[in-house]
Amino acid sequence: MSRQNYERMLGTELLSQTTSVLLLVVVALVSLWWLLTRRPSGVPTGPGFALPVLGHLHLLWGSDPRQTFAKWRRKYGDVFSLYMGSQLVVVLNGYRILKDVLVKQADSFSDRPRLTLAKSLKSEGILDSSGPVWKAQRKTALEILREFGMGKNILAEKIQEEVEEYIKAMAEKKGQPHDLARMTQVSVSNNICSIVFGKRFEYEDPVFKRYVQAIDENVKGGTLSSLTQTFPLLRFVPGDLFGVRKLFENAAMVLNTLVKPFIDSHMEDYNENSVDDFISAYLREVEKVKAEPTAKFINGM
Repeated sequence: MSRQNYERMLGTELLSQTTSVLLLVVVALVSLWWLLTRRPSGVPTGPGFALPVLGHLHLLWGSDPRQTFAKWRRKYGDVFSLYMGSQLVVVLNGYRILKDVLVKQADSFSDRPRLTLAKSLKSEGILDSSGPVWKAQRKTALEILREFGMGKNILAEKIQEEVEEYIKAMAEKKGQPHDLARMTQVSVSNNICSIVFGKRFEYEDPVFKRYVQAIDENVKGGTLSSLTQTFPLLRFVPGDLFGVRKLFENAAMVLNTLVKPFIDSHMEDYNENSVDDFISAYLREVEKVKAEPTAKFINGM
């Protein structure tokens, strides 16, 4: 066999192998896309073609989303589904449907999706729990707050104390320009800490101001970072383009250096005869239900 024929044969074989590999990759990607975006059995119909990664979001570009959803409602009915990125979303329309779901069958539809941040922090509080856990958490929280608002009225006392400190802090400025929004934010945060932890902080406390700043950063950056809930792969983009890492760091810092130390301290010094903040009252409720089957519904501290 001549060298020229050998090279031609080798080139043909390499081209054939490359084509086979590319074809295999395309088939694998299409299969993966189909598995990720196909509607499970029993899921309502909706807009047909969903793009890989984007889902049906391309159908919302360049138009008023409200008009697009209204058009889909006319076409598919009061209940239809679509993909927001890789997330399957079921859309409900109309008073009758919403009443049936939110009132008549509330127990069946009360669950909420787990947020990426909550998963990472292993959070099971009232804001992120669902079903029986959420019911127990909410019931306990409302009972405690109701108790605080009656009799001794702990809530009123703590709010009044913080109002006085707020007025005092403003008076100390002696008419000089200052950031009233930030001072009010610190005051509100202080009020929450006083009710939950039984402790308030000085307005100029640098550590407390860092906590307030961290929470403020998370609230402001929440919209951008929420994109990673719809497009999970964005979390792995190099750098911190969507502020997810900063969000995690802030939340972990507040949880590990503020919340958990207060909980641990309350557990060590717990006295059922001295309940004047939310954590102490919650620990008392935990003690009450320890021997009951529903104890698992209480987020044991």
